[in-house]
Amino acid sequence: MARSLPSTTDDVFMSVLSPKDLVSFARSCHAHRDRVKAYTCRAFNVEKLLKNYFTTLEVHYFRYLQSRTQMFISGSTALQFFERIEYPNSDLDIYVEHRYRETVVEWLLHIGYEFKSRGDTSLEEELKFTFPGFVTQTTALFESTSAGYFGRGVANVYNFYKYYPERKIQLITCHHAPLEVVLNFHSTCVMNLITHDKAYALYPKATFEERQSLVYSTEGVKQDSARKKYVTRGWTMVEHLSPAEVNSDRTAFKSGLRHVGDSLSWTIDLFPEMRLSESFIRTNTWTLCFDPEGGPLMKFEILLFKKLAFSYLIGDRDVYSYLRPSLFLNAMPGKLDADISLLLQWKRRYQ
Repeated sequence: MARSLPSTTDDVFMSVLSPKDLVSFARSCHAHRDRVKAYTCRAFNVEKLLKNYFTTLEVHYFRYLQSRTQMFISGSTALQFFERIEYPNSDLDIYVEHRYRETVVEWLLHIGYEFKSRGDTSLEEELKFTFPGFVTQTTALFESTSAGYFGRGVANVYNFYKYYPERKIQLITCHHAPLEVVLNFHSTCVMNLITHDKAYALYPKATFEERQSLVYSTEGVKQDSARKKYVTRGWTMVEHLSPAEVNSDRTAFKSGLRHVGDSLSWTIDLFPEMRLSESFIRTNTWTLCFDPEGGPLMKFEILLFKKLAFSYLIGDRDVYSYLRPSLFLNAMPGKLDADISLLLQWKRRYQ
């Protein structure tokens, strides 16, 4: 019987495999499946990802805060996680609804991070300030609006530092569901996120197999320079799709209703596992469609309701019609979020 290769050999071999190749190798036999599973536990380890920012105990507390506030990691850190590489001098970008900002800020200060203002304002003043964009709604479901300078959906940005060596954490707070900000990034290669229990790549075929990134025209500073940075890192920017590509089922940018963690996503369970409730991130939906010139449009509305602990993106009115009766039940505070998550799981499984 053939002897198993040492884990270090597997790490070297599998580190150069794409997601598709890893899946194919795992499916070739039971032994290969076990080797890929073991490699996945080693390679996609959140403690390893966050070791430059937090101690092991702090990583566990951070993930606990993620589960309680639905905060997630995105930007270049999430992309590095899926790529299994490290970009030099990169920051940790974390996203959370604006109403939960003080909880996260208090913890960062407690573990020794220092707040650094962009101007002369104090942290207390910054916590009270929000960029325009919050909607005073008259219904539970409403259209999102642009927020201007920092991009669509952004309420404020807070910079925290530790020194010797220097580390930077950028806390991006969002008027409503943080996924709104992600879906308005400069292009699709950075539309990835990490919750407390799973990591999600929303356009993995294009990002990791084809090395293509669909350009999304959105407000916010430095969009062009950000795209150029990812071109230097190996991605080709795609501004429009041809009519044939728009109508193809095989395109990496398939149009239609999407949700986080669907069959078009790449989903990774995080290690080490924690005994925390599952994230509600999969509740979010959006519709990818294209204008007559083949340019992409991310369509969704915001679901914000007083009985919900968090807000969500709804990409189709049929989804809202399905959920609407549950919104008016006499549910306990915080219970309704779990209910609509479960209802959507049933709809996706049985419809």
